[in-house]
Amino acid sequence: MKQKLFFALSALAAVLCDSRIAQACAVCITGANDPTAEAFNASVLFLMATPYLVVGSIAGGLYFVYRRALVKSAQDEAAATAIPLVWNQEASER
Repeated sequence: MKQKLFFALSALAAVLCDSRIAQACAVCITGANDPTAEAFNASVLFLMATPYLVVGSIAGGLYFVYRRALVKSAQDEAAATAIPLVWNQEASER
C-alpha cells in the first residue's frame, strides 16, 4: 500500500513540475507580441461578445415589434373614431 501511495505521489509531483504544463495558455507559450497570441486574444474577445450581440439583437427586435404595435393601435383607434361620410355598398345592404 505504501508503494502505491509513493508511486502516485511521485507521479503527481512529476506532472506538476513539468514546465510545459505551467505554460498552458497560448500567451504563456508564444510570448507577448506573437501573431498566435494576438489571434488567441481576438478569438476570446469574439467569444465573449457573441452572447451580448445575440441578446441585444433579440431585445432590439422585440422593441421594434412593440413600437410597430403601438403605432398600429394608434392608427386603428384614429380610424375607428372617424365618422364615415361616404356611402358604400356593404353598409347599405338590407
